Amino acid sequence: MKAELQFFALPDDIDEMLAVVRDEVDAIEDGGRLRIGECDIQLTAGAIQGDHLLVGSVAINTGPVDEPCKDQEKAKAVYRSIRKWIKKHYSNRLFSYQLEGNRKETAARNHWISPAAVAWKKEAPARLLKLYATSPLAFDIMVVSKQMGEIKPVSSNKVRGHG
Repeated sequence: MKAELQFFALPDDIDEMLAVVRDEVDAIEDGGRLRIGECDIQLTAGAIQGDHLLVGSVAINTGPVDEPCKDQEKAKAVYRSIRKWIKKHYSNRLFSYQLEGNRKETAARNHWISPAAVAWKKEAPARLLKLYATSPLAFDIMVVSKQMGEIKPVSSNKVRGHG
């Protein structure tokens, strides 16, 4: 199994994430490598470079289907715990846009942002959320007004009146 979840979080935010799974892992190594038996989960904090906050991620690779690591079920459970925690405590109300040319804004519902990163961004609106330092793509926080109401997922792709 290979999976990754990307998020914008300040470097200190990772401590909260680690607290969620500290008792479920065998070791936490430098660089955010979580050891579960012979399986690994890589937890990478966001990095601040000047006025840019670069994306962080949690990723798992349990190996090939025919020969996965021995503790893959436990590793998958730890990965799911971290994902669930991020989705409960972070927001995915982000949009992406090109830094040059047409500023077409696109909802970025697969990226998450911590409350501390939201405060960091709002403190100086010129700050950028980026995937990597030279990325031509940036992210920003969606403004949701009370008049718009809640954003609800579409339950089907049927068009009204068309069956």
